Amino acid sequence: MTIDEFDPDDMLSEISRKLSNVSIQTTGETVDKNSLTSLRYYINSDNIQTCYIGAHNLRKYLTQATEPGHVDDLLALDVLPRIKQLLSYHDHADLQFECAWIVTNIAAGTTEHTNALVEADFIAALLECLDSKKSTITAKAQAAWALSNFAGESASLRELLMTNNAMEFVAAVLDNVCSDVLDESLERSYSTGRVTIRNSDLCIDVKALTWALSNMCRGGFRTADYWDMYLPAFHSLSQCVIFDHKDIWIDACWGLSRILYNMHEVDNFYGSVTITPQLCSRLTQLLSERTISIIVPVLRCIINITSGPNEHSSLLLETSLLTNLGPLTSTDIPIPIRRDSFLVVANLAASNEELVHEVIHCHEIMESVVAHVHVPGHVYHEDPVQWFPTVSNAYYNMKEEWKITTEALWVLSNLANLASDDTICNMLARHAQIPKSLAALLNHMDMPLSTCIKGLDVIITVIGRTNKISQTRLPQRNLDTSSSGSKVSNPYVQQFIEHGVPTLLPCLRKVHVDSGELLKRCVVLESLFEDDRQRQEAAATEAAAATANSVLENDSSNGSATNANSSTTASASNLAAMFGLSIPPSFITTGANKRRVLRGHEDGDIRLIENAVGNLCITENGS
Repeated sequence: MTIDEFDPDDMLSEISRKLSNVSIQTTGETVDKNSLTSLRYYINSDNIQTCYIGAHNLRKYLTQATEPGHVDDLLALDVLPRIKQLLSYHDHADLQFECAWIVTNIAAGTTEHTNALVEADFIAALLECLDSKKSTITAKAQAAWALSNFAGESASLRELLMTNNAMEFVAAVLDNVCSDVLDESLERSYSTGRVTIRNSDLCIDVKALTWALSNMCRGGFRTADYWDMYLPAFHSLSQCVIFDHKDIWIDACWGLSRILYNMHEVDNFYGSVTITPQLCSRLTQLLSERTISIIVPVLRCIINITSGPNEHSSLLLETSLLTNLGPLTSTDIPIPIRRDSFLVVANLAASNEELVHEVIHCHEIMESVVAHVHVPGHVYHEDPVQWFPTVSNAYYNMKEEWKITTEALWVLSNLANLASDDTICNMLARHAQIPKSLAALLNHMDMPLSTCIKGLDVIITVIGRTNKISQTRLPQRNLDTSSSGSKVSNPYVQQFIEHGVPTLLPCLRKVHVDSGELLKRCVVLESLFEDDRQRQEAAATEAAAATANSVLENDSSNGSATNANSSTTASASNLAAMFGLSIPPSFITTGANKRRVLRGHEDGDIRLIENAVGNLCITENGS
């Protein structure tokens, strides 16, 4: 099952959707507004060189400043039809480039400026430039940049570009460029260890094409309807990640992440796309960078891979992912990186038993997970039982830190659900403080409701799983030295009881009186504790009967024990049924869930975004 959460990210608002191509002018090279009338005459000339002078100077006028007024001045000349015509002059590369540059900077302006280009049918003209075998790579890169500014304007224009196959055109150009330089770069990398683009001009073009394609991959419309168009884009961007140029791989990772957002659970796409071991290895390698602007898009890409089919998560775990991810979960790591790192771990823990085993046996990550089951900026004291703020508490972003605590609980919940009996025993043995940490967390009544609910989920799951295996695998503590030694009590239930969880449940219900979800979980836990008490009483009755050495009495006691257990189970089931929960007699689970966090209104198909925004948290049936 996959859960979508909507949590807008301020970082995304800082990433440019539209960019002007500006140039640095030297003294004396500026173009005066009074010369625009003459430039209109130049650009309409039949002489190609005169046309070039006109286009070149109009472009310089636009790049001198980014105020909308300069674009308005150019539009007032009524030269758009001529500029569109000149874009088709494929035999004149410099002229075509200047015209594409003009269109780029107009499209980088206001909505009215961009719409003027759309209404003048510039999309077709730019696509013709991209498709021409005579146009230079530089001209094509500039045309792609212009189209990307269209895409950055709105979701409706992005969809219009998709219907015109614009993404496929840009992806094809980028793919051809990458193919031309990749073989040489890879050969050179054997001696340098770096896959670089030597030609600086070509590197600039690849950067422009990568940014353009990545920007066009933004969602916010019915992206699933265009799944086949995202395939070539994914392939091209996967190649760009390999290049050892920071700007290129950052934009490539954002693009890959956006495609995976858009294609979430689109079976046709996942049945056709190739996520290679090389891509997974490169993404893992990039986690060793220590700059937020680099790591965040890499993590977003990995999150979206791990929220998809399990086989892709397995490819990631064949790399050094967990080793490189571990340091990013430390408490001294910036919040955005830490939270996304835990989300990756939580998704891996919701994959399958094999991947769960790998996560549980990664000591550094598990230590960080358990350490984050706490109240941020506080320290726990047992006498009195209370969380006290630390000296640095005032500097904590409590709202964001609580989200990380919740992520840590998601990890534990998923692990406890999917781990094998041996693996869950191993986890609880290695991290014996888990029950105490969970109980201590519940003592903080001011925690967010979502954190509280997930903490209760973990406790329910741990008890449910360990109840199943308590008779054969878990260490027992004899509660009555006169008993026959029957293993009847789940030691983890006893730990939760000793740490006061049963007494905390009424308090939690009072604090969150309007939460039906929390009430459900409290009912389940109360029934579990009652079930454990009944089992102990039944066992004590059985032991007393055994000492009387009477077969009849022994059988009677067994019957009583059975009836007591059946009664308790029925009672627990009835209570749970009132709230739509199912509790088998020996096993209780709230389920393991992969999750995606939609960071804005452009992250994916509009239908899923609307659901996530409307419900804040929606659940989809996973494959």
